Amino acid sequence: MLFGWFSADTRDTATVLESMEAALRVTPAQQSACWTVDMVGVGVLERPLAGESLSIEPARHPNGTCLWMTGEAFDWPSHGGIRRAGESRTLQFRSRLLDAITTKGPKAISDLDGEYQIAVWLPRSRALLLLNDRFAAIPLYVASSLRGTAFGGGVRGVLMAPGVRAEPDPQAIREAVTFGGYRLGGRTNVRDVQMIPPATVVRMTPETVTAKRYWKWSELRNGYATDERELLSDTRHRWRASVSSRLDGARRPGLTLSGGLDSRAILAEASRHEHLRAITYGVEHSDDVRIAAHVAGAAGADWTCFPLYADGWLDRRTNRVLETDGLMDLVDLMHTEVFDLVPSSFDVLLSGYIGDVVAGSTLYFNARPSEFLKTMPYYGGALSLSYKEALAVAEDLVHATPGPPRFAPYEHKLPQSINRITAAARPYVTVRRPFVDYSFFETCQRIPAAWRENHRWRERWLLSTYPEYFAGIPDQRTGVPPQTSAVRWQLTRVARYAWRRILRLTRAFGVPLIVPERSYHPDNGYWSRPAERSRIENTILASGSLSCDIFGRERVESTVRNFFERGAGPVQVVGALYVFEHYHRSLAAFLRDARSRVKEHAC
Repeated sequence: MLFGWFSADTRDTATVLESMEAALRVTPAQQSACWTVDMVGVGVLERPLAGESLSIEPARHPNGTCLWMTGEAFDWPSHGGIRRAGESRTLQFRSRLLDAITTKGPKAISDLDGEYQIAVWLPRSRALLLLNDRFAAIPLYVASSLRGTAFGGGVRGVLMAPGVRAEPDPQAIREAVTFGGYRLGGRTNVRDVQMIPPATVVRMTPETVTAKRYWKWSELRNGYATDERELLSDTRHRWRASVSSRLDGARRPGLTLSGGLDSRAILAEASRHEHLRAITYGVEHSDDVRIAAHVAGAAGADWTCFPLYADGWLDRRTNRVLETDGLMDLVDLMHTEVFDLVPSSFDVLLSGYIGDVVAGSTLYFNARPSEFLKTMPYYGGALSLSYKEALAVAEDLVHATPGPPRFAPYEHKLPQSINRITAAARPYVTVRRPFVDYSFFETCQRIPAAWRENHRWRERWLLSTYPEYFAGIPDQRTGVPPQTSAVRWQLTRVARYAWRRILRLTRAFGVPLIVPERSYHPDNGYWSRPAERSRIENTILASGSLSCDIFGRERVESTVRNFFERGAGPVQVVGALYVFEHYHRSLAAFLRDARSRVKEHAC
């Protein structure tokens, strides 16, 4: 990630950068370097690909213009392409990028396929440009004070800058308990810090900070496909190219494998090129784990099961709250439990998150804001915004989307929810996401809405391309293989429910049986155990609770009690309350500790 400080007072720049680096660093494997140019300081914190010497020097022009880049790119059609992903991590490529941006402006990277952050110093205008990719894959935050403007890949880094305050944003938790546990737009948990939207160029000068889109969703190719066979052929071609490019340079490629379809699609194609390693996390004997083991066996992949909710699970998740800036609720933090195992398992993580959104019907909606509200999702409940208020928010987001309304999830939900999972993994492993390959993504946007219904097109593509992985192995979501008849699906649902019911009744009579869980993360049961429940409740309801101040203690107590005693309400609401409280109670001490480490190093 990038981080930096734009200030007229250059005397403090080096110290600010050191403090930001101390707050942002997560693992010893991350390497960093800092530079001061005129009135701006820029730092890079990056994890090198295994076996590769990290090249992070900025590209420089004789006129003083400089360019820094983190992340990587896979193709650049308008500028002669990219032969290999490793090329985009070289000084030579950054020089090429610098020439393009200074000649043609930020629009030069409109088709630069990758997940990256770029900073460009323009000495003549004394301006710094910050640019991110189409999907804002690596979060970028900005905050200004009377002393300057800070930016970085983590909220905690930005908060190290002079004058940037860490005051809580009450609207953040209101949105989180209303919409799926996450915030909206550029909001963070801190009032003064904002996240930059996708495909945006931020321009900083001594007087102003402005943001402008260099690319919009409306620029995608118009027109839905009419020939299904032609689109199927194009989809296969683009998918193979995407996976192949994201295997470049990987010595030990792998993935976190679920019982769903998206990670399986990656495994099916990648296994044609490389021997893969797979980790599945979940409750042992759950349907998801069982199906994932079957899929790994079909690929001949090395497979490991990481059990969720093993001893210390709440500690493992809570310990990630500050390093994820309190922006993942306690449910989604389950994805971080496996991180300590990942570096020894593989060097490149091929992530399948968002596949069902890109190629299927998940989050796909028509132009009506009420439909978008369902996909967010809207929870309702005692702490939630009212339906009328939530609908107004959805209307604003749809109207603010720079393109057709159906792209609202990519603009507003993806950066705040799905991206969080892969962004959290980046300090531990190189992350690559084949489903957001620009060319593949654009091909999928030609899938007509009628073909998307109930994931029909996605299932047809996968089943016809990789029958050995999809024809006989169930999808965890349905319990049957893709494109199975609705009648068989319903019969299977009834049979699964009845079988579990029989096993539970039998176990109640003392027979030592294992009842397979339907879900790989049955949160309610584990959160309600006495020790975990006590800790979660005590954190949310402690004296001085921010949530109680915002919503009223009686409403918060009722919400928490109903969840634990009646199983009422989404688990994400309690998970968001817990993280919000822990984050703000721990933040000041965390920032002080980071500053003290810098002082000790200086001494």
